[in-house]
Amino acid sequence: MSEKILGIDYGEKKVGLAIADTETRIASPYKILTNDKDFLAKIKDVCLKEEIGKIIVGVPLTLKSASSAQTKKVFNFIDKLKKATYLDIVEQDERMSSAYAKSLLKEMKVKHLDDDVAAMIILQSYLDEMA
Repeated sequence: MSEKILGIDYGEKKVGLAIADTETRIASPYKILTNDKDFLAKIKDVCLKEEIGKIIVGVPLTLKSASSAQTKKVFNFIDKLKKATYLDIVEQDERMSSAYAKSLLKEMKVKHLDDDVAAMIILQSYLDEMA
């Protein structure tokens, strides 16, 4: 049976969302949320509306696999997300998606990556690793 998966690119100002299902294994950008006092509730609403079964959150590690200040913020967000949704949450190393993002930007002829596309790349790298 197919399960929908939500990919999240967490940022202090914006949070990118992407969705995929386990049958097609293709991630698509979904939306960008403003990181305000209501954004956890908005993520929960998306999970209910889209019948999400699992969440993949991009974790920014340094090139030496160490934590940074941003990594700690993402882990704090993950803790809050677990309490808000009670869903299975998987941490996905964002470094794996960097090369793909660069090639995608070049292909799309754009200068910067939108947060929902970054979430799509994080989610797609998770799906590709599961293949």
